[in-house]
Amino acid sequence: MRCPYCGQENPDGAVFCQCGRPLSLSGGYGNSNQMGGQMGGQMGAPMGGQMGGQMNPFPRQTLDQVKHKKAFNPTPIIVILALLLGAGIFFGVQWYNKKSITNESTWKSYSGEGYSMKAPRNLKKGKMLTPLNDDEELLDFYTSEDIGFDVSVYHYTNSEKTELGSLSAKEYLALVTNGGRRTTKIDGQEINYQVREGKEYIYAGYNRHAANHVSKSDDVYYVEALFPRGDCYYQVNVYCTKSEKSKYEEYLLKMLDSFNA
Repeated sequence: MRCPYCGQENPDGAVFCQCGRPLSLSGGYGNSNQMGGQMGGQMGAPMGGQMGGQMNPFPRQTLDQVKHKKAFNPTPIIVILALLLGAGIFFGVQWYNKKSITNESTWKSYSGEGYSMKAPRNLKKGKMLTPLNDDEELLDFYTSEDIGFDVSVYHYTNSEKTELGSLSAKEYLALVTNGGRRTTKIDGQEINYQVREGKEYIYAGYNRHAANHVSKSDDVYYVEALFPRGDCYYQVNVYCTKSEKSKYEEYLLKMLDSFNA
């Protein structure tokens, strides 16, 4: 019998050609019963036994199971991205706030009763816990994590106005220190008051414990300044964390330099 695929002659009754392909059932070279017997007996039983009795390599799945396997839950990724974004914003704000202390171009003007001055823009108005002298009136108190300032005023009596109202900062300092012979001690430190060069105010810097002045620490580097005026004097104190004195001292003095009343 000739193979319809390769044309090769095969013995009568052959089911498959030598090329491996099935031969036609027509032409007297076999019948359906013969094929059924051979194919069913040789292949059908083993295949049926293996496929049906041992395992099914393609298990049936319901539509719900298929949907469940393909479903994607984005919630964990959204949560992680939100946490990363929040952390980025937090540390970005912290970096910007610290950077703004030393970047005078970002400072803003603060003003109150009879005064104005420039300082870093991240300061918030707060409530001072440290008491002032009885005769001084607290005007404003601003603070942050690293830096802050407060402004108070003392109004002269009529006699003080006559005695002190016309004095320069240098003359005022000489008067209150008795020509430099009177000294002051704070927390065991001898305080050296002096006139800021080119400016009309008296100042001194020292370390002290001051509750609630900056949120990071109660141990601060403190610069107090006195601005004599015709009918009063303004007391302006600026401060930063003690550990960051070397970093911020220059900018504390620049804050004082900008004071105007």
